[in-house]
Formats: sequence, C-alpha cells, structure tokens
Amino acid sequence: MTMQTRVFIVHMLPADASRLFARASATNMMTEGYVWIVTDNIGIVLDVLPQDTIDTMLGVVGFRPYVAKSARISGFTARFVTRYRAKFHQDPNVRVARPTIFQYWAYDVVWAIASATEKAINLRSTPRNLVDDPEVSPAGQDLLNSIMDGEFDGLAGRFRFVDRQLPVPAYEIVNVIEEKTRRIGFWSPVSGLSPFLNSSTRPVQDRRRLRADQVLRTVIWPGDSTTVPRGWDFPVNGKILQIAVPVRRDFKFFVNVEASPNSSELVVNGYSIDVFEAAVKKLPYALRYKYIPYDCANSYDKLVSEVYFKTFDAAVGDVTIIANRTRYVDFTMPYTESGVSMLVLARKDEDEPTMWVFLEPLTKDLWMATVVFMVVTGLFVWMIENPINEEFKGSKWKQFSTSFYFAFSTWTFTHDQKFKSLQSKVIVVSWCFVMLVIVQSYTASLSSMLTAKRLQPSVTDPRQLLHNGHYVGYQNGSFVHSMLRRLRFEERWIKVCSTQEEYAKALKLGSKNGGVSAIFDETPYINSFLLQYGKGFQKVGPIDRTVGFGFVFPKGSPLVEDLSKAMLNLIEGPEGSHIEKKWFSDPILSLDYGSLDTDSLRLSSRNFEGLFIINGCVLGLMILINLSRRAYAKFIAKRNTVSASDDEAQPSPNGNGVPAIQSL
Repeated sequence: MTMQTRVFIVHMLPADASRLFARASATNMMTEGYVWIVTDNIGIVLDVLPQDTIDTMLGVVGFRPYVAKSARISGFTARFVTRYRAKFHQDPNVRVARPTIFQYWAYDVVWAIASATEKAINLRSTPRNLVDDPEVSPAGQDLLNSIMDGEFDGLAGRFRFVDRQLPVPAYEIVNVIEEKTRRIGFWSPVSGLSPFLNSSTRPVQDRRRLRADQVLRTVIWPGDSTTVPRGWDFPVNGKILQIAVPVRRDFKFFVNVEASPNSSELVVNGYSIDVFEAAVKKLPYALRYKYIPYDCANSYDKLVSEVYFKTFDAAVGDVTIIANRTRYVDFTMPYTESGVSMLVLARKDEDEPTMWVFLEPLTKDLWMATVVFMVVTGLFVWMIENPINEEFKGSKWKQFSTSFYFAFSTWTFTHDQKFKSLQSKVIVVSWCFVMLVIVQSYTASLSSMLTAKRLQPSVTDPRQLLHNGHYVGYQNGSFVHSMLRRLRFEERWIKVCSTQEEYAKALKLGSKNGGVSAIFDETPYINSFLLQYGKGFQKVGPIDRTVGFGFVFPKGSPLVEDLSKAMLNLIEGPEGSHIEKKWFSDPILSLDYGSLDTDSLRLSSRNFEGLFIINGCVLGLMILINLSRRAYAKFIAKRNTVSASDDEAQPSPNGNGVPAIQSL
C-alpha cells in the first residue's frame, strides 16, 4: 500500500531553505494537509528572513534555543540596532535589524575568551601577546582550560561547556503566522513538550485559554487550518488496493462470492461487504480497491497470514479479532456482537414437571406470612363481630367454621358475611387490598414462569456436558476448537460441523444417536442460524468473550484509524440498522436468546413488607379501638348499675316508703 507523505522536516541553511519553500509554494505544497517542520538552523533566523521568504512559509513550525528576556538583552539589542543601521542603513529586504541567538552566542564567546585571556596573563610572570604571537604560547593550554572551565551568566543564558559543547537547556517552538512568529510551546529534556516553560512565561489570559490536557498552544497549519493534518494521502493515480475476501461454503449472510450471470466476473456481497463499502464512502478521501476471492479452506488464520506477508493489502469479511492475530496485523473496530455462545435444543414442555408449579410464584416465607395474616384477620373479625353479629354466634364449631371460611375466602373475594362493626369493615377492606395486590402479582409471576420454562434450553452450562460426557460441535476451521480444548473437552468428544444443516441435524440426533448435545460458535453465526432454524433451538451464553468481527490491515496501516471512525459513525447512525435489516430482516446480530432465570420471577415476603406492615398497623389499631370501646361500655354499664342501686336504697320522706303528698 503506497501513500504520499505530507510531513516534511527541513534541515538546511537558510538560503537553501528560502529557495525550497518558494518551490513548495509554487507547487501548492503549502496548503491544507501538509506539515512543514524546520530545525534550529532555520528556526533561529525566522525573525530576520526577508519578507518574500516568510510569505512562502506560512504555517511552518520551527525549533530554536530559548533566550529569556532581560534588561541586558534589551540594552544589547538597542546598541546592536543602532550600530547596524548606522553602518548598513536600512536594507529594504531586511524586515527587522535585530540580533539572533547567533549574535548572543558570539558575544558570550568573545566575553569568555577575554576573561580567560586576562586570567592566563595574570598567571604568567612574563606577559606576552597571546593572540598575535605566531609561536606556540606556553599559556595556550591554560587559556583553553580557562575557557572550558569558565562559567558565567551571558546574554544567551548560563554560559558553560559540557563535554566541550554549549548545552541548550530549552527549545522554543514557534509557528510562522502572517508576518511574524508566534510561540506555541517549549521543549526541554526535563519536562518535554509544554505550553509554558515556567510561571514567568505564562500569561494569565493564555493560562485561561488552554485546556487542561493541551500539550501545546493551537498550531496554525499551512492553508490557515487548525485541524491537525493526517500527514499522508493516497496518490490520485496510486495503486489499487488488493482486498482479499474469504470464500465461504455456508453462513453466506456475511460474505458471498458467486459468478455474475451476465459476465465472467465474480460478484461479492454480504453484510460484511456492505458495512465495509458504506464505511469507505464516509472517508474524507477516495479509496481505490479491488476484491480478490481467497479460498482459505475455512481457516481464517491463513487469510490473516496473507495480509501479514503483504500478499494482500487488506482482508474484508467475518474475521474474528483475537489476541494471537493482533500480534501480526491490525484490525479495525468490531462491527458485530462479540463472544462465543452455545447452541442447544430448546427444552420441550413435557420434559418439565408442572404438578406443583402453581406453588412456585410465591416463596415459602410469603406463603406462611399470607396464611398467618389470614388467620389473624379472621380471628380479629370474629372477636369484634361475635358480641353483636348473629352470623358469628352459635356453637363453637359454627363459630370456628364461619371464621375459618371467612379468612380463606378473602383469597378469592367470595366471603358473604355482613359486618356490623366499623372496625371489622376497616380490617376487611385493608386485608382485601393486600390480597388484591398479592393475587395480581401471583397471576403475573405464574404466567411469566410458565412462559420462561417453555423457553428454557436443554443445557445451560458447559460443565453439564463435561460431567455427562456429551459430544459437542464447532464450525470447521474456527478458533473455537482451541477454546473447547481450553475448557477441557477431550478430542474424542469434539465433532466438526460445516453447514447450518449439519448444525440442525446433529443437535436433533443428540449425543446418544451420533449427534451432539451442543454446538459452540461465535454469536453472530448462531444468531444467523436462529434466523432460519429458530424454532426448537436456543442460544446460551456468551460462554467465552471475543471482540467481534473486524477488517484486517497490515501493521501500521493508516487506514485502520480512519475506517474505525467511519464505522463508528455508521453503526451509531440509521444506515447501520438499514444494512442489518437488509441481510437479517431484524436486528438479530444484537438479540439475546439466553436462558431466563425463573428464580428471579418468584415473589417473597420482602416484596410485600410495606403492605404487611400497613395491614398489621390497621389490625392493631382497630382491635385497640374495639377493646377500648368495650372497656368504656363496661365502665358505663357498671356506673349505671351503681346509680340504680343507690336510687333504690334511698328512704322515702314519710318513713314508710310511700311518697308524701304535699298538702294544699
């Protein structure tokens, strides 16, 4: 795969660089999508290059040693500009007559030599001309050592030699914008890339403008673009990509290669092909490619190895992304559901005992709590109604049967007793509401449970198959075989199946009749099988995790990132669903046919704690009110009895018990 590079690093003298950028601008190579980086040879003189040269370098990024601003720098610059203009006047082709790092270094070197010379002369008793003397000076070595050992604060920073070289503590990264250069960051051996060197070079407004994760300030690239260029592009007349597609014997929903009825060419289609072509259309550039059918004998490892050895530029199809393959090639992001699942027969209704299924919707504690509250409610109603209601009177057996019938008839709301006490009515209404909620929940749970049992698979765990010594199957050439061996299935218990018809036939026969009890395969394949043979079969899992299907490219291919982004936009949008419905009628690649957990459908007393607490409070309150009324009635009756007795015992006025007649 041949790409045109768009990144250029320029390392040459400034005069040669001026001619290079003039030619690059004339050939439209200073436009959007290109990256130009210059080294310090050119970066140092960016501020003093002629204006016509700078006009051809807009968007260039350069490096140069950083010199901090100081009073000495300002003074030196003022003297330099004054003398330069006095001697050379103002050259119209020079933008700014000001010193660069070269002048600062030259000044510091002269200062170092002068200091070392003065020191060497002072060390000698006989002064000599150390510069003009043609003979070798005996002070030469002292002079050299003094220069190498010298250390002082110069114009360009701390002047000192390390391994006979002047070290550069930090580089300034600049960006050519219009007629000037703009600093976008720094690089130093200690901190690496950074938008600021230290707090003194960090303006408050720039600090607010930068994001927390931003390494450098925003770069204005050639073409006045702020978008980071890819750094490469496909040539217009470049090579046509040779893309391998696997020739499948079955599961042609994903890749189907067949002869065209109108020509000798082969027609390649399928779900994987449509996803790839839709993603290519979303790329920001044209991609020329050609499909090459490849018979990999159902071993996709061979197909992957052909891409690794550059026989093909890519491979498009239902290739699973697994760790071993990523060591040799790169994959795009997956475009299907992940995982390895188990395909089994669905359990028949008659295989499930249903004699006591009506008890399963409620747990034991809920059954017991319901019965206890029924009995207590009947007992409390009898206590309240017995003194005042004829229906609750009679022999002990009649009273017991009436109370028992009332208590359990509330389950079906068939009680026909008439209540005279307000407390009894409140208790009955409260309890009937509790029973209404429990009965409705019971009905819903029982319905769900019966449905769930019909959907239960015949096998739910691979350990069942291992323990019982059942045969299992897998798709011919699939990596699932190694997974089965990892699950400790012996080779003699593993069978190969090649087509969907073989899947169905082997499962219907079963292990005892020469078939298999389960087939292990990747989830997309099982989902496509269920699309045609769904009745009577069930998916369990996923049993093992995989990433899914992806497209294969050589290591380092720039197409991987771009195609992955395009596929992400495709899958998230409606176009991905349209492609899926085209090949599978329904979004079956994401459906879950796993087994249902009937235990989660059972109702316990914890689900109705609130109702039982409210009903218990109502029961307690009503019985308390009833007992209080009875006590109050007894108290009134007793007081009336005492008053009547007192009236009878009081003597008459005439002494014989006959009231006296008032005389006229």
